[in-house]
Amino acid sequence: MNIINAVTEYFKIRGYYNDNEKLETIINNNQEDILDMEWLFESFFKDFNIKNSHDFDVYKYFYDTSLRDKILIKLGINKNINLKTSITISHMIEVAKRKEWFDPQ
Repeated sequence: MNIINAVTEYFKIRGYYNDNEKLETIINNNQEDILDMEWLFESFFKDFNIKNSHDFDVYKYFYDTSLRDKILIKLGINKNINLKTSITISHMIEVAKRKEWFDPQ
């Protein structure tokens, strides 16, 4: 299996793939639990042998949102949330190819 398929399958299996957005699926949206996302990325770094995983800052990319705020977001009630830089599956493919974490553009 090539690296594109391996990374795509990794996120599909874990429920982080949108058939309409495909490789541009945003992994770090504001409705995900920060601890789940931390585990997801730690597992990814291990499974794909990413050398500098310690350079990855969870709080830079993931939302530490309360349950109340998550409910308001799902209901469409806007909250003043600072938008974080998006991490897409295509970015994670490049991370896997390089075997090192680098910030998305």
